[in-house]
Amino acid sequence: MEWKHVSLKSKLMLFILVGVALVLISSTAIIISTVTTQEEQLAYEQSIEKARSYANQFDIDMRSNQAIGQTIASTLSEYESNDRDEVNNMLYQLLEDNPNLIGTYVCYEPDAFDENDHLYANTYGHDDTGRFIPYWNRLRGSNTTLDPLLNYDTLDYYQVPKNTKNTVLTEPYYYEGVFIVSFASPIIKNDEFIGIGGVDVGLNYIDEIVNQVKTFETGYAFMTGNTGILISHPTNKEWVGSKTLYDFNVPEIDLMAEEIRKGNSGYIRTIDPITNKKSVMFYEPVKTSNYSFILVVPEEEMLAGVTDLRHRLMIISSISTLFMGAVAALIARSISRPINEIVRDFKYISDEAVGGKLDIRADTEVDVDFKKIPEGLNDILEALENAKQLREEMENVVNSSPVIVFKWRAEKNWPVEFVSKNISQFGYSQNDFEDGTITYGDMVVPEDLEIVESNLAEAIKNGETEFTCEYRIITKSGEIRWVDERTFIGRYAEGNVKDLQGIIVNIDERKRAEEALLKIEDIRKKEIHHRIKNNLQVISTLLFLESEKFKDMDVLDAFKNSRDRVRTMALVHEKLYQSEDMESIDFADYSKNLINYLSQSYVLRKSDVNIELEVEDVFLGVDTAVPLGIIINELVSNALKYAFEDKGQITIELKKFNSEYKLIVSDNGIGLPENLDVENTDSLGLQLVYTLVEQIDGKIDLDTTSGTKFTITFTEDK
Repeated sequence: MEWKHVSLKSKLMLFILVGVALVLISSTAIIISTVTTQEEQLAYEQSIEKARSYANQFDIDMRSNQAIGQTIASTLSEYESNDRDEVNNMLYQLLEDNPNLIGTYVCYEPDAFDENDHLYANTYGHDDTGRFIPYWNRLRGSNTTLDPLLNYDTLDYYQVPKNTKNTVLTEPYYYEGVFIVSFASPIIKNDEFIGIGGVDVGLNYIDEIVNQVKTFETGYAFMTGNTGILISHPTNKEWVGSKTLYDFNVPEIDLMAEEIRKGNSGYIRTIDPITNKKSVMFYEPVKTSNYSFILVVPEEEMLAGVTDLRHRLMIISSISTLFMGAVAALIARSISRPINEIVRDFKYISDEAVGGKLDIRADTEVDVDFKKIPEGLNDILEALENAKQLREEMENVVNSSPVIVFKWRAEKNWPVEFVSKNISQFGYSQNDFEDGTITYGDMVVPEDLEIVESNLAEAIKNGETEFTCEYRIITKSGEIRWVDERTFIGRYAEGNVKDLQGIIVNIDERKRAEEALLKIEDIRKKEIHHRIKNNLQVISTLLFLESEKFKDMDVLDAFKNSRDRVRTMALVHEKLYQSEDMESIDFADYSKNLINYLSQSYVLRKSDVNIELEVEDVFLGVDTAVPLGIIINELVSNALKYAFEDKGQITIELKKFNSEYKLIVSDNGIGLPENLDVENTDSLGLQLVYTLVEQIDGKIDLDTTSGTKFTITFTEDK
């Protein structure tokens, strides 16, 4: 069944039920998400706190054990009696008083205790040299025995304190078949290492304590060293001391191992390789030792309360939705009944209106909530009576204005669907377009038609809704007129163009006035450049006349240099006056004229100097051309005056690389004096060159390996 054939009552019920359901579902989802997130966060925090608590407990134990080892070392650092029995009694008593310890010991360097090692060879707590290395331990059970220390020449418990003079906490290792960890501190006397004092802690007691840790139903705990080696495990005892976290080959556990190695805490989500359950592993460092406590919690058990809460909230939401369905049915019935009555009344009125009776009116004696509907219909009927007159008035307003209204089809040449009568101002009639005799494209000047089509296509492609353009049209009598088009691009819902609706206005008088103003502006610019050139030539002549009063060659050179610079600027304005756009000049042509002038100026003094010009065809603005011309003038003038004793060559090159220009002025002359600082010279010419290079935001490089070569790199802002 089509949607339009579904009854209003059914639609209302559906809309209300769907709306309420969406609100309930979304609000319930938000509540469930918020509450379950909080519960989940609480479960995580509780597990983290539990792991941290156990880690702190072991940390306290390890701090205590470490303190005992440090106490032994610090006591013997101050010990002066040199009584081996007294030291043995102290070690024995400490072991008896601390059941967590598995051994207490000292290990002295040869003859470092009392210089009597030879008297104790092969006695208890000594080796065959008599070295004092007593080790009181419970390695073989609960009985305390005294043995000499072993492997002190290779193991870290002795070598690290000896080499670093710092306390060491070893990684877990096997000693005489027992898995232990050692706390050893150096015995320092008179700033000299003489031995160590320390304690051993058996890791079996840690395994026993950790194995008793249970969380939720099947959660468990274990401990590792910072290298990832297992110190305890509740089920696989053979892994202790032989397997590391990396051996599980689980990426998440590898990541956890790296964090443990750095001494960090945190948790990971992974599949427990022991139980194959989705689990969360919380890890906390035991900071005093190189261990980490790991609590493994099955995710399902940890979040069981969260899951139960989610189910309860979903049941409540379902019951609420059913209840609102019943309410929706009552609301739909109360709304659809009076609407059905109004529809019947509207049908009667429409039948009468089709018959021409526009004076009939709807019954307004209906429920107060729907009273505006028949009143609105009566307003429409009254408006219809005046519609024809209003349309005629609007058409008169449009047709009496200079604005021509069009409606085009979005097809080739734009066939016209509607055009206002005032198209007659161009000699055409409505019938010329509406009967298909001509299209709007036939009016447009062919040269402009391609531009208008291209711009309109670009606007449509870019999804624009408005299009404006100025172009020329041909009147029916064949005259050319400028028009301004403003068009609205109508589109279907899917975005395709439906039609084009717009206006065109005759702007021919305005365009002709603009063209006249542009011609006047061009004439004004030419006159300005011509006057500047003439004034600069007058200045050049005045400088020449003034120089006739002097005989001093330095003064004459100064006047001549000034005349050359003025002539260089005058030449720029002469070229601008001759250019078409009066904004830029052909720098290649300008350069030739400038070099010819300089060659003539110095012809009597340097007749055997050849000037080679290699300038690409580039056009430069006046702000760049003037400084660049003066730079060439100064560098070439200096070369002609000072670079050659007899014959020689000067080369001027100007090339463009992408947006960058490079000017090279070089000569094969005698070069610059070795002690000359070109950037701080007294020469006005060189000072002027460096100043002008800065003015055009360029940089200058000087090469004097063979003659003199100036390379100036710059860009031109447009």
